[in-house]
Amino acid sequence: MVKLLRAAIPERVYVRDTPEYEDARNGFWALEQAQCKPHCIIQPCKSQELSDVMRILRNTGSPFGVKSGGHGRLAGESSVSSGVLIDLKRLDKVELSADKTSCKVGPGNNWKSVYGHLNPQGLMVVGGRASTVGVGGFCVSGGISFFSNRYGWALDNVLSFEVVLGDGSIVHASPESNADLYKALRGGGANFGIVTEFTLSVYPYQGLWGGGIAYDWQQADDVIDAFIAYGNDYVGNRDSSVILAALIYEGQWLYHTDIEHLKPTEPDRDSVLGRFLQIPSLDITAGPASLSERTDSIASHTPRGIHNGYYTFCTKVDKRIIKFFFETWRAETDGIIKEPGIDGSSLALADINFVPQNIIDAMSKNGGNALGRAGKEPFLVYLLEPNWSNPNNSQHIWKAMRATVVKTLSMAKELGKEDDYVYLNYANPFQDVFYGYGKDSKAFLTGVSRKYDPDGLFQFQRKAGWHLNGPLRPVDKKAPWHAADSVQD
Repeated sequence: MVKLLRAAIPERVYVRDTPEYEDARNGFWALEQAQCKPHCIIQPCKSQELSDVMRILRNTGSPFGVKSGGHGRLAGESSVSSGVLIDLKRLDKVELSADKTSCKVGPGNNWKSVYGHLNPQGLMVVGGRASTVGVGGFCVSGGISFFSNRYGWALDNVLSFEVVLGDGSIVHASPESNADLYKALRGGGANFGIVTEFTLSVYPYQGLWGGGIAYDWQQADDVIDAFIAYGNDYVGNRDSSVILAALIYEGQWLYHTDIEHLKPTEPDRDSVLGRFLQIPSLDITAGPASLSERTDSIASHTPRGIHNGYYTFCTKVDKRIIKFFFETWRAETDGIIKEPGIDGSSLALADINFVPQNIIDAMSKNGGNALGRAGKEPFLVYLLEPNWSNPNNSQHIWKAMRATVVKTLSMAKELGKEDDYVYLNYANPFQDVFYGYGKDSKAFLTGVSRKYDPDGLFQFQRKAGWHLNGPLRPVDKKAPWHAADSVQD
């Protein structure tokens, strides 16, 4: 098979124990992904090359995975331990249209490179909040952005896709052409083909005013009230973004908000962001900044090459659940923080994103996306995202994560505030993401998959990423993310 691939892509098929192979494998952000060793790694630089590769893989039946930015946290998200890894890093086009209203972007880019091209021209796209995140998975799975309250998630700002299908054909998907595939790609992940080019909407960019505010733990009620008021004011919040978090700094538990004003000026004190500034705080690091500076700063808090956890879920909006979630996470991790080799400031991070009505309304643009959220009420996306260096701590950390999630979801159910949706870009390997989209959306995605991938290459031969028929990995009670002996499902 390697011989066939080398005929299709001369000089860019790398096998084990070569410097080029190791360099490509280490392009993953997370340690678990970088530890996977595919049989070979290929780096197409044109859609036609990828088309030839897909025909070879289809004929040989070789398992494969696809890597865009490689920012997934756990093995198997975009990595494979056998077969072929398709690394899209050389598909790195950033091409602004003549009228400056759209931009063609290759999946090999991360957001740092895209912003670096557009921002000096006074332009931006709806992209990631961490500069190291890749374009590909972000745009087909969700895409929470600083700019989402005004324009929606990233997937709702994709005007068209160029896609290589399982049979090697190259198609374009837009509201006018292959509209069903276009809709499916906006939320359906990598289940239909490999996107080789995104055409993104471009908007004016003025700069930002943003940063972090730290609050004493006793300020919980004021901070949470401000967060809910921010989310509920879907007219006043359009030029703002807030992430609510709990974390440890210098041994002290804090509430923390990352606030962004989509203008280079400090927000008015009577605005939705101004309310956070009025609460007594321990520290404020906010100020005028470029988009590159803010996304670099956020990326710096999640270093590469260590062990990472992700655990996400959603609920309807309720102050009691928010407070319970943070307090439970603190209680579950207080003992772990004292273990050898644990850095509490890295371990303890938990955060919440508010998805207000304006973002939900944007999900109906261009025929709607595949998430199944149209017409739903506002909701919250919760995320536990610890990182640690010692693998011996993994069992305890995953147990704490699972216990926190199960207890919080139990409370949400008691209050009638449960929500089955799972945000794909934050999903854990055992979570059945597409079940949470609802029956109608899942049936639609399944139909599109059968139409454009009748041989099922992206359901069965693709071994990295979530499939329509269930979790990324089978349930394994011995796996660290199921290490919760005292917790019942």
